[in-house]
Parts: sequence; structure tokens; C-alpha cells
Amino acid sequence: MPPLPRWVLPASFALNLFLAGMVASRLLAPDFPPPPPPPPERMVAEIAATLPAADGAILRQVFAAHAAALEEGHRQRHRTPERVRAVLAADPFDAAALRAAFAEGRAAFTAQDRALEAAIVDAAEKMSTDGRHRLAEWAPPRSPRPPRR
Repeated sequence: MPPLPRWVLPASFALNLFLAGMVASRLLAPDFPPPPPPPPERMVAEIAATLPAADGAILRQVFAAHAAALEEGHRQRHRTPERVRAVLAADPFDAAALRAAFAEGRAAFTAQDRALEAAIVDAAEKMSTDGRHRLAEWAPPRSPRPPRR
């Protein structure tokens, strides 16, 4: 098996930190829910627009091949906060159910990360050097956060 490109592990780590931060901010600041990350197809379109045309086409094609796994991970991940809130609001409180909801959430995050990583590796293997460099430089846009009340 060929070695992974140097940016795959840092990208995965950054994605994990981003997702953990989203969950933490949702639990710690329920009066200001952060906007969810864009659906995979929109993220791919945004990234592809920054790449050379041929590499953008490769990225779209590869992500289309991985679309089912990415969409399922996206759906499962968005169900996690709902499940956690439902378990926290249930009477009587069930600590085991809360642990299970968090475990399911971690599994959903992991599944989505793996699907995303597989698609990125697959696309990067097929891209030009310039396309891979531009992919490495891409960062999701940040939305401004309003001041706390």
C-alpha cells in the first residue's frame, strides 16, 4: 500500500476538531446553534471551483462515486444532537441511553470521516500536482458569529 500524502492526517485531525467543536458549541450554547457544515455536494462544488478544470472534474467524479457513504454519514451526524437532546429531556433520565447516544454520534463522525478520507485519497491519487497543492490550500469559509447576549 503506498504511503498516504502528508496532508491526509492533518486534514482528518482538523475535521475531527471541527466536528467536536460543533457538538461542544451546540451543547454549551443552545441559544445560538452554529450553522451545520454544508452538505457534501456543496462542499465538493466549492472546492472544485478552486481547482484546475480537469482536477475539479476528477474531484466531482470521485465524490459522486462515494456519494452514498458521504450522504449517509452526513445524515447520521446531524441526528446526533437531536438524539442527545431527546435523551437528556427524557424522564426518568437514563445515563446508559445518553452514553449510547454519544457512542452512536462518535460512530457517525468516524464513518463520515472515513468516507471523506477515502474520497480525498482517491481524488488526490488522480489529480495533477497543481490540483493537489490547491486542494491542500483550501479551507472552508468561516461565518461570523454574532456577539453573545
